[in-house]
Amino acid sequence: MLNKIKAIFVIFIISINYSMFAFAESSSEKCMKRWVSKSDKVFAKDCVDMAFSNNLKDRQTLAWMFFTRVNQLIPDSHEVSESGRVPQWMAWATDKDTFQVEPTFKYTKKNRDDLVPVTKKRLLTGDISNERPDGANEEVTRNAISYDYLTNTAKLNTKTGVFDYIKAGNRVDMPVGSVEIKASWLKVPPGGAPKGALIYKFKSDTYWWRGIHIMVKMKSLPKDENLFYTEEPSWFWTTFEFNNNPGVAHVRQNLITQRASLSLEEINSILMEGGISKFGFEAYAPNGTQIRYTDGGAGETPVILGHTDMEDFAGLPNNAQPNNWSSFNASCHTCHATAAIKLNDEPTLSVYFPFTVPVGALSEQYYGPNNSASGVAGPTYYLGDGFVPLDFMWPIAFNAK
Repeated sequence: MLNKIKAIFVIFIISINYSMFAFAESSSEKCMKRWVSKSDKVFAKDCVDMAFSNNLKDRQTLAWMFFTRVNQLIPDSHEVSESGRVPQWMAWATDKDTFQVEPTFKYTKKNRDDLVPVTKKRLLTGDISNERPDGANEEVTRNAISYDYLTNTAKLNTKTGVFDYIKAGNRVDMPVGSVEIKASWLKVPPGGAPKGALIYKFKSDTYWWRGIHIMVKMKSLPKDENLFYTEEPSWFWTTFEFNNNPGVAHVRQNLITQRASLSLEEINSILMEGGISKFGFEAYAPNGTQIRYTDGGAGETPVILGHTDMEDFAGLPNNAQPNNWSSFNASCHTCHATAAIKLNDEPTLSVYFPFTVPVGALSEQYYGPNNSASGVAGPTYYLGDGFVPLDFMWPIAFNAK
């Protein structure tokens, strides 16, 4: 009798383990099934478990899948590429398209004939400059889900719109499937672009592509979840960089904290399934991924993720080349979490939290100096002093004026 009970118990345990394995497997299969052709919303919903997995290789694989999806090739409408094809995000809405009083952008499969770089860049000091002081030529684009929410659903394209939306009791909550991209460009020098880099001849000049940030909204958090401080993930972050950028190997190997390289065979398999293999994307790779402030959400070890060109101000010593950096104070999740606004009775007098370079978990005591473009010191703002989160969306703070 005892042996019979033991046998039943063993069968029961095996069945539970099998069920758990089958569930995990079906979750992965759901993400992988027709992953190239799914809508952004469906893909995000189907892949949320994979995105927020503690398995770094799963997340690195998903990073390549996102990279493949945003780089789906469309016909080149303006002959900027010798191949006659360009990535689809080159036809997406830019910040300039989005943050108009009356936005009129329409999504088509026609790419722009020139770069539309961000018009303002906030530096480590909090200053604002229109001169693009580091020559980054950074360009922000977004998919239709993000654009529609910002300009139509919530009307966050102006400061008055942001004020009215939040004052009415709403929380800025980008829809699941929103995709935001920041690309980094550099003019091709007289000696030519680095070997293997993708080159585009725009109307203003010829540029080579240095890399791209990708942020995707995977799920919404409950309204009572404080986005400033919670370790519960909602966005997926990755940044792809040209593999031969100076110092990138050193940064990836020694300073990025959550990275799991895929083999060339695995990478080629993803690119091939996505229909973009042998185009030149193989010359780029993710520096890593991020989903929360700290390792495992324990609040202790900061997650470090960034791009050596777009976050060059975060490398220390700051005057050294990336190959000589001893630390890299870059964190996509933490930096974007401080995108926030403090409402004033007069909408135009509402203030945005200053751009800073935080890493790790935030607290109410986190502060930033509000320097003017002329360098004159302004008041110091504290995150816990009435600031309201903008769902990690710096584009709102930078552009909704």
